[in-house]
Amino acid sequence: MFKLMIVDDEPIILAGIRDMIESQNTPFTKIVTAQDGFEALEKLDYFYPDLIITDIQMPEMDGLEFIRHAKSKLETRFIILSGYDVFEYARKAIHLQVVEYLLKPINEQELNDLLKRMAIDIMASSQQEESKAASENPSEGSYSEHVKMLLTYIHSNYRKDISLSDAAAYLKLHPVYTGQLFKKETGKTFVHYIHSIRMKKAKELLADKNAISLEKIAACVGYENRRTFYKVFNKYVGLTPGQYRESCIAQNE
Repeated sequence: MFKLMIVDDEPIILAGIRDMIESQNTPFTKIVTAQDGFEALEKLDYFYPDLIITDIQMPEMDGLEFIRHAKSKLETRFIILSGYDVFEYARKAIHLQVVEYLLKPINEQELNDLLKRMAIDIMASSQQEESKAASENPSEGSYSEHVKMLLTYIHSNYRKDISLSDAAAYLKLHPVYTGQLFKKETGKTFVHYIHSIRMKKAKELLADKNAISLEKIAACVGYENRRTFYKVFNKYVGLTPGQYRESCIAQNE
């Protein structure tokens, strides 16, 4: 079960694409629509799609600009729709690492086949995350199956706004029992473990020579509120994100 967002400024086309996808019974069962880039960006504050299909020509904010803004909020895949076979659009789409460029009118079978390929790709990436999570937890062999599943869930979803209730629902267990089990076997609360994983990833991004913005790093590691990210980082690392970055730069000089 995957999440999909469709963005198009023409209501008829927007509804048509949604109906087309729902009628094909694809793995994308949770679908949200938006009629422009601004509405889509607002919805990304609470809806985290595995894939976004966006029109390229929209008023005020075109599809390419929307993708650039969306990439600062989350990591996902993009498919572009266009009524024009323009090389410059395709070139810019490639630069933004768009996975596919579809021309209107949309061929229903082509779209169905593409979504199935995307679902397979997303599943493969998720399995890679699970393998990585296992390699980062060498003592995992002593954990129960439920805790192993929780660790995998956290490593695969720490970029999202997940809670103990979400994890418990994933395991089909009661939240209180889930929290107690996790604390008993790992020695850390669920929240503390998530923060520690996010801080580890944030430190890696802060040390990156590409100097990613602090706001983007906060979003990449699961914090929609930048102030919350700063507060948690200072608590766990003992430095502000800016101070940590400066220390990394000084060490490399």
